[in-house]
Amino acid sequence: MDHEKAKEVHTVLLTFMGLFHEKFLLNFRRQDGFVPRLNKNQIKIMGILQQQDKLTATEIGKMLDIEKGSLTTLTDQLEAFGFVKRAVDPDDRRRVLLSLSDAGRARIEKVMAQYIISIKELFRDVDPGELEEFINSINYAVNFMKKL
Repeated sequence: MDHEKAKEVHTVLLTFMGLFHEKFLLNFRRQDGFVPRLNKNQIKIMGILQQQDKLTATEIGKMLDIEKGSLTTLTDQLEAFGFVKRAVDPDDRRRVLLSLSDAGRARIEKVMAQYIISIKELFRDVDPGELEEFINSINYAVNFMKKL
């Protein structure tokens, strides 16, 4: 890849991230009326664990670009709320796996149900053909990045 193409990829990814946070995540966090109120990174951690089931703190930190010290604080808080549990990896006793507790799974499912309502509202006036193209494009981007 040449320099100009790399610069274009960089620009479009940063633009996408900014728009994703502005249009989706910020909007969703405003509507979280649950107690205890979780911060954005705690919700992201729980969302990742909902999809991935069990991960190490290092894996989560890489996925969300959260420093180890901050991640430890966040997961300690989630554990204190009863939403996350730690377990020793049966294949490697040096590794600790994080997963959602039953309460954590129930909480993130409620949060995601609210997010889905918000998404429906956000896309209310979008042309169905454009929506399908958007979904296909995001799926393509995700699948492409998994190859890297």
